Amino acid sequence: MKNKIIKHYNSASLQNMLAGRGWYENAHIECQMIAIAFELPLSIVVGVMASLSPNNKWQRNIIDTWKLINKPHLNTKVCTFKPQRKKALRILESDGTDDTIKEILNGQKTKNFYDNILHYLDSSVVTIDMWAYRSLDLKHSKKNFELAANAYTEASIELELRPHQVQAVVWGVVRGDTA
Repeated sequence: MKNKIIKHYNSASLQNMLAGRGWYENAHIECQMIAIAFELPLSIVVGVMASLSPNNKWQRNIIDTWKLINKPHLNTKVCTFKPQRKKALRILESDGTDDTIKEILNGQKTKNFYDNILHYLDSSVVTIDMWAYRSLDLKHSKKNFELAANAYTEASIELELRPHQVQAVVWGVVRGDTA
């Protein structure tokens, strides 16, 4: 599986390579802007963003984060599931610590997404989403989550990058992004 990831990574265009390797840093900056605008701790903003991320396109995820923080209510129109909105509201009311936010997020994908954005410089976990599963021809499952995460970690060691950087580059390749 590691070799499949490396093959995807090596097939990336220069634009995809640069976009992927900087994706989580750019997400971090986006969250910083929201945190400044609402005078909130960065961890809370990233937690809200992570909670609203399942089955949500990235640009829509940004809009939804702004909307829910601006109008923190369960009926605020965002493009995700009601349980995810409830989690976002709980995060807004939390103490903002990593442990508290990860406990609220609960799911491994969203906890890792949170960690990858907030700690993009030194995160050692990887966001395993549907594209990561597809990159390895795996079905979504807890068992396969660990297989995929381990494969991405092994590939990142060989490529001398962070696991989330490899994942973001491969994400673009598997989706067929041209930029």
